[in-house]
Amino acid sequence: MKRSSLLMGTPRSRSPRAPHGQRNCFVIDCCIAHERQFSRDAERSAARPHLFTAKANQITPHGFTLLEVILALAILAGSMAALGEVMQLAHRNATMTEAETQAQILAASLMDEFASGSRKLDVADQQTIDDKSDPPWVYSVAIENTNINELVAVHLRVEQKMDARLQPASFELVRWMPNPNNVSSESSSESTSESSSSSSSSASTKSSSK
Repeated sequence: MKRSSLLMGTPRSRSPRAPHGQRNCFVIDCCIAHERQFSRDAERSAARPHLFTAKANQITPHGFTLLEVILALAILAGSMAALGEVMQLAHRNATMTEAETQAQILAASLMDEFASGSRKLDVADQQTIDDKSDPPWVYSVAIENTNINELVAVHLRVEQKMDARLQPASFELVRWMPNPNNVSSESSSESTSESSSSSSSSASTKSSSK
């Protein structure tokens, strides 16, 4: 019996269980304590509602409303339209500056040609300079008398041949130059004097030969 008892082993000790009535009392106590805590929280929230609403707002996530999204899209569209207008204005100003620079270069070149005599100085209106450019360049010349008979004021205007509504580039240049009429009269007088001198010299040679 002793051996069998040793082989069988001693029975394990079990933890004592609380009676069924005590467990029910414990559950009831927990429920009562929970209700008391809930009532205390309700009283606190009723006494200071702003604190609990602020905490609730902080805890709960807040997303974008449809009105906010539409307003943001409207602001973005307005800024993009304004940026497009600024870029278009900048491009237009750059094109105008380039055209005005080219007009200055053409006006200076034409005035040098008039001064050197390679191009005849005469009154002109909308004469084409270069047909290959688009739009083509034209020039106008006006000659005015000055206080000095030997000099005239030459007004040269170079512009693009296009509609005035498109704001064509233009440049005006004024320079005093020798009067072409006096130059022609002087050249004619010189030629007559040379012819008279040549005729007199030929007459003298004939008389001497006789």
